[in-house]
Amino acid sequence: QVFQGVAPEEFARLRKFLQSPAHNRRSDVVRLFDWLVVQRQQISPVWDKKSAFFAVYPTEPYDADQFNLSMRYLLDLIEHFLAYEEWRSDERQYRLSLMRALRHRELGAHFERNAQRLVQQQRARTERHAGYHLLEYQLQSEIFEYRVVSQRNWQDNLPAVVDALGQFFVLENLRWSGMIAALRLRSDAELPEAPLAEAVRRYAEQPERPESLVLQYYSARIMAEPDNEAAFSALCDLLPHSTELFPPSQSRDLYMTAINFCIRRQNKGERDYTHRALNLYRQALEKGILQENGILPKYTYHNINALAHLAGEGAWAEQFLETARELLAPAVRDNAYHYNLAICFFRKGDYSRTLDLLRSVESNEIFVQIDIRRMLLRVYFELGEWLALDSLLTSFKAFLQRQKNLGYHREIYLNLIKFTKKLLQHHQSNQAKRNALILKIKQTPQIAERDWLLEKLF
Repeated sequence: QVFQGVAPEEFARLRKFLQSPAHNRRSDVVRLFDWLVVQRQQISPVWDKKSAFFAVYPTEPYDADQFNLSMRYLLDLIEHFLAYEEWRSDERQYRLSLMRALRHRELGAHFERNAQRLVQQQRARTERHAGYHLLEYQLQSEIFEYRVVSQRNWQDNLPAVVDALGQFFVLENLRWSGMIAALRLRSDAELPEAPLAEAVRRYAEQPERPESLVLQYYSARIMAEPDNEAAFSALCDLLPHSTELFPPSQSRDLYMTAINFCIRRQNKGERDYTHRALNLYRQALEKGILQENGILPKYTYHNINALAHLAGEGAWAEQFLETARELLAPAVRDNAYHYNLAICFFRKGDYSRTLDLLRSVESNEIFVQIDIRRMLLRVYFELGEWLALDSLLTSFKAFLQRQKNLGYHREIYLNLIKFTKKLLQHHQSNQAKRNALILKIKQTPQIAERDWLLEKLF
């Protein structure tokens, strides 16, 4: 499993790492690594211990203990390599580690030179997120420790130590306070309060706070108070600057806080927030912060498509599906594209094309399977495919009854099935019977596709 996490472009560097006497002196470990690489390149790899053993020790009888030891060595070395790669990828962490080593060895001139270099790198950064302040705190702490011991001078940078520590604590405290508040709204579980949370909130409300702190404060306020319009407006005003102050993942989280605020208001019937959520997604797309490791999550792809249709921007949605298709992970690309394109044709009323696309979609996700059946139900009705519709209604009901964790979704779709059957019986009946069915549909609190059912009866 750990080896599967090594990217193919890292194989050559990892092999050199294994061949270095500084890290490894066992040739069998290198041979085992080579065998693993070969298996990764096969269409149908054979992860079999005996096959691996005889590839590594071709002239020896099988010895499980000997092979387990080789695997243990290789596992330790791969983990060492991964940690080294992570450390090596961040020059600032490397420089900080070097400063600590130089201080421990009392190499003052070299310490000063590397400290000055890291200070310059820090000052050149525009980011001011918690990670920036943590590194600043660690940097200034190293300088403080060096000066106290070597120069007996501790006053020069003490304010910088305290300020960096305070900024880190406040930003992280606000972030976790917001997370805890959001989780409390979804769960009855007892959750801890962030330490000194109330004091941090009062501090963050003072005037002339850094912009990064204000952004994190309003995000936390929205999570704790989902209807706080003033906090939402203030956050939206500052969001365009978030990509300068925060790394992409944290900037994305801030955008998603604002988008989720809009979705909650949209779900209450305030349609103006549909457009606002879509515009926030567009901003985030332009800034390139929605991808994770270069991949656009399929859920984000679907959510943007759905929002665009709700906002009446179907043409833009189709263009988005085409341009963003290549950002999807290869394993899910075709399915996600065909499913979302089917939604586009479904909303345009092109039911034949919708049917063709849905037939090519395969998914193990419960709510995608439900949504496909929902669309097929309407498509078969609109196309007059009565036998197919009757079969679908039976299989859809059985499918819902098999699922144990659907909550209220089971009821709303079972009601859709029930009233679709009644619609088949009465959509061409006299007005009195149709009116009676209309009244029942209106009085049923939980039902999917209510507007469509009513439309077919009027």
